[in-house]
Amino acid sequence: MLKKESVLQFIKFNLVGVLNTLVDFCIYQLLLLLGVHYLAAQCISYACGVLNSFFFNSRWTFEQDKPYTKKKFLSFCAVNLVSLGLSLLLLHICYEIIGLNSNLIIKGAVTVVVMVINFIGNKLFVFK
Repeated sequence: MLKKESVLQFIKFNLVGVLNTLVDFCIYQLLLLLGVHYLAAQCISYACGVLNSFFFNSRWTFEQDKPYTKKKFLSFCAVNLVSLGLSLLLLHICYEIIGLNSNLIIKGAVTVVVMVINFIGNKLFVFK
């Protein structure tokens, strides 16, 4: 059975995720307007989203009073890299192996799975 605290954290985690997406998208668009190559812009904007995520998830979602540590930040980055890898794998399976062709449905389903895994990873390994 899910605890009320975990459900509230999951809701906060997803609200932070929306903010991260906005940060990522806005910075990406700004960098493109400034003439930055799209691959470099993606790396920079994704990193900004991850930094935003770390700050808000540690302070608001999981309400950590402890100071930031290098270990915690590296653990956070590791969980996010695993989530990124999982999303790429699931997308590949859906498109190339199963042969699905609905971009919206595939992206939505993969996002839900990865969001849950990312939340669990952050709750158990980063902000415990």
